[in-house]
Amino acid sequence: MTNAIFDVSNMLFRSMFSVSNYGQKSYTFDDQDQLDQLMRKICMDISYIIRCINPSRVIFALDSSSWRKDINIEENEGYKANREKSKNINWDNIYASLDEFSEIMEGNGYIVTRIKGGEADDTITLWNNELHMIQHQHVVIVTGDEDMRQLVSSHIHDDKPVFTTVFNPFMQGKNASRKLYIPTGFREWLNTMEEADIFNLTMDVDKEEFAKLERTEKIRFEETDGNLIKMRKIFCGDDGDNIPSIFTWLKNGKEVRFTNSKFEKMMEVLGPKCDHDELLKKSDIVLANIKSLTKETPSFNIDERLKRQIKLVALDPGVFPENIRTAFAGLKDEELKKPKTKNTHINMYELLKGTKYVTEKVQSQNKSSIFNDVDKINKIALF
Repeated sequence: MTNAIFDVSNMLFRSMFSVSNYGQKSYTFDDQDQLDQLMRKICMDISYIIRCINPSRVIFALDSSSWRKDINIEENEGYKANREKSKNINWDNIYASLDEFSEIMEGNGYIVTRIKGGEADDTITLWNNELHMIQHQHVVIVTGDEDMRQLVSSHIHDDKPVFTTVFNPFMQGKNASRKLYIPTGFREWLNTMEEADIFNLTMDVDKEEFAKLERTEKIRFEETDGNLIKMRKIFCGDDGDNIPSIFTWLKNGKEVRFTNSKFEKMMEVLGPKCDHDELLKKSDIVLANIKSLTKETPSFNIDERLKRQIKLVALDPGVFPENIRTAFAGLKDEELKKPKTKNTHINMYELLKGTKYVTEKVQSQNKSSIFNDVDKINKIALF
């Protein structure tokens, strides 16, 4: 069984970028026509991806305020404090459209989850932990946010491998391609026919759907070490989220940070399998190597600094606040009772059918025809 989990905010912002012709048009989303285009575009993109993956279950994860903003960062203003929203965009309209999208998707029978105090990343992590680690089902996370690659992983259950992959459906730049980030062992599983397959002369359903992604949709598979991505962020930080490296210092009056090359040397000492839990047990080794690699002596407490970095970057329910985990535990069972939807022939029209975006009246009007609108959007589509 395969589950698709969408990072809705990421999809929405990509759709905003697309309908404004990659920023070349002055789209403010003040008027309804622009908002209509945005709603149709995101539903076009999502229905396309659902058809590609053909999952048994679809989940949409939404952002709320982030608990990480309460974490004190001595070196700067705080988590994501460097992000500024465009003053030209009517954000009230965007957020209202997002709420409306959520209601429409729930009306279509899909699971929509927003947890107070948690980002979409946190919600995706919690769903992934439930479905992949506890229920032993495949998970495909759909997002253009490459930070989510740290969740790429696999384990064995009843002698069968179970995978979490991350699908980036966006193509940007010359010779770009859509990518499915896969863990070690995925390719071998995909290309190995099991005894049951030989006897029945058929493939495992999930395996066949994954194979189609590469064979039919021309999606590039890229092997990824999710744990290594997470460890790199712990040591090197993340400028996009305003997260500093584990150690910054002054040299000749200029700020110097813990670099990627130093991280690689650190991992040679810690070992390639070291994860964030083991890292806390090796704090003395970490501190000794920071001193050796930087020729500086940090003034911070290494245990506290490691805990801070892990909380800021690690997508692991174990580091989330208890209220986030409790909120998820209180909703997951009811959500999982929802009947699974049929996705093979889903399209934008079906998703929006019965709403103001797709009505008989709209279809009969040449100027506002849904089909003309689709043709117009298709010219600037990411797919």
